[in-house]
Amino acid sequence: MRRFILLALLFVAPVVLSVHLEAQSKHPFTFEDMMKLKRVAEPVPSPDGKWVAFSVVDVSLEANTKTPHVWIVPTAGGESREIIADQDADRPRWSPDGKRFLFLSSKGGGQQVWIADFDSATATVTATHRFTSLATEADGPIWSPDGKNIVFVSSVFPECVGSPAEGAACNAKKLDEVAKSKVKAQVFTRLLYRHWNAYQEGKRSHLFVVAADAAAEDNTPRDLTPGDYDSPVFSLGGQDNYVIAPDGQELCYTSNHDKVEATSTNNDLWIVPINATTPNVATGASPVSSSQTAKNITADNPASDSTPLYSSDGKYIAYRAQKRPGYESDQFRLMLYNRKTGEKKNLTEDFDRWIGTIAWNLDSPAVLFSGDNFGEAPVYMIGVDDKKPRVMVGGYNDDLSVVPNDGRLLFTRMSLTSPNEIYGTTFSGRSNCPVDHGFRDQNGYTVDRCDTFIEKPSPTSTMPSSPR
Repeated sequence: MRRFILLALLFVAPVVLSVHLEAQSKHPFTFEDMMKLKRVAEPVPSPDGKWVAFSVVDVSLEANTKTPHVWIVPTAGGESREIIADQDADRPRWSPDGKRFLFLSSKGGGQQVWIADFDSATATVTATHRFTSLATEADGPIWSPDGKNIVFVSSVFPECVGSPAEGAACNAKKLDEVAKSKVKAQVFTRLLYRHWNAYQEGKRSHLFVVAADAAAEDNTPRDLTPGDYDSPVFSLGGQDNYVIAPDGQELCYTSNHDKVEATSTNNDLWIVPINATTPNVATGASPVSSSQTAKNITADNPASDSTPLYSSDGKYIAYRAQKRPGYESDQFRLMLYNRKTGEKKNLTEDFDRWIGTIAWNLDSPAVLFSGDNFGEAPVYMIGVDDKKPRVMVGGYNDDLSVVPNDGRLLFTRMSLTSPNEIYGTTFSGRSNCPVDHGFRDQNGYTVDRCDTFIEKPSPTSTMPSSPR
């Protein structure tokens, strides 16, 4: 009996010790633990559908810094890795041929647009070079679908007009004068002089276009949205408030031209030709400025219109809109603008939910969007002729993006127990996913559960991932 008890104790002791050591290694999740997590955002699929580029932010409490990096992962899920290791890098955006991508970096001083050469076969960056060198810096670059131009945002002095070279010189001179002045006080004569901790300093956000070919004869960025207005409007993040048409010839952007911006939410959608200032070679006529050719397509709505997105066939512009002027928390509706007829249609007239990120479905004239619903943000889809959206993916989702070659949907998802992770899904009818994998939501719609776990954040130096 004593031998049995002794053997039992010898067997139990290691188990108890193991549990005790495991308990000691665990601790409540702290603020410091949260800061060690990598911030994953903005999944962007490559044109060939093989890769997903995304931004990752590392936080250092000791240095009090947040440093962005560009990572990549296969769209099928698998190992992810950082692909630009020798400098900060943020906001990757692919060229139409997938051989390069744009990104932002402050390497060398000041945030500028950079270009990375990408080898799809090995998923590696073979070279990087700085593309812009503006005194006013650059932000939010996008590539035109035809591959010919790059559009980006820069905060400039609205009084600096003239040719692209004259405008650039004027802005550089004003910044130099401010830097050398012994007087650091600023004078403001109207509201909206500061956003959080950043002062406007007399500048406005404008959209610039430049030829993607760096060897072009005159490659000075040209201001597409001159004037004393913010174009695009100030945003705390989320989807871009500007987009280029599929043929690369037109830019749609959001701007508020009301006299008293502080009390106005009247953001409107404006369209402007990308090549508006090209002179008429045949007649020798002077070029027409972009401000003279820009057209307000939502002037009939005194509330906010924002986040435009062209359909792949170029027939429509989907966007979000509010109805109550001056009320920032008004519900966002999903709107559709017919480019040929000018007709506008509220796709979610009978849908009592706030519209979040939007994306066009690949195969059909339908819009995918996220919308808050009972503590979640499912992905919905509605056709241009439908009266009611249906749920496609459950969970709390955002950052929708459609893979160009096969229509798979990429998105980010988070929950109370998990930070942002990147997922992908193929809707029923486009895959071998059994329909009975779905579940019913509150409205009785079947929700596709064939979502693939692509990427998750990790506090370690590597970010392992696996299909789910």
